[in-house]
Amino acid sequence: MSNRSDEVTESRDTDDLLEETDRLLSDAGFEAADAEPSPSAATDQSDVAAGAAHDRESTTASSRLAGLRSWLAVDTYFSPKAFVAFVLLLGAGLFAGATVIPIAGRIIGILGVAFTIGLLSSKRRYLELTAAGTAVGAVSAVASHAFLAVAGSFQAVVAVGVTVGLVASLVGYYFGRDLRDGLTREI
Repeated sequence: MSNRSDEVTESRDTDDLLEETDRLLSDAGFEAADAEPSPSAATDQSDVAAGAAHDRESTTASSRLAGLRSWLAVDTYFSPKAFVAFVLLLGAGLFAGATVIPIAGRIIGILGVAFTIGLLSSKRRYLELTAAGTAVGAVSAVASHAFLAVAGSFQAVVAVGVTVGLVASLVGYYFGRDLRDGLTREI
């Protein structure tokens, strides 16, 4: 740790501190502690003290509410822009995978794009990516197996699509982040 030589400490005795406190209190409308306050002054002082206590409570409450608002803010945990971008990227990967590889190409396409996103992104975006993966998987499954979905197996088709999209995007993103961490960590 470094020494801070620019700090100046001032030693003062207790009497000086008490005098300064009395002076500050008298400037604020309070009387010194050793003087006898009049009954009206005591009432005024209690009103001022009650008002100050109320101000402190309202300030504390408003700061707590501000903290709660920032904690509950959608942008803190979920980025809609990143979600839309991931939906488009995973959809393109799904389409490219299905075009190039006939068997399991969609899964490999989602997994490859999620891996690349994990490798290239510096922020952790698990929530956005898994939500995008499940959405793309569900839409793809319903579009690919529309006959089964209409015939009465809609829930099963959507469940399989959501599961495949979730697992492929999560595994790909995890391994991409892991490789990025390994490449950027100092030895």
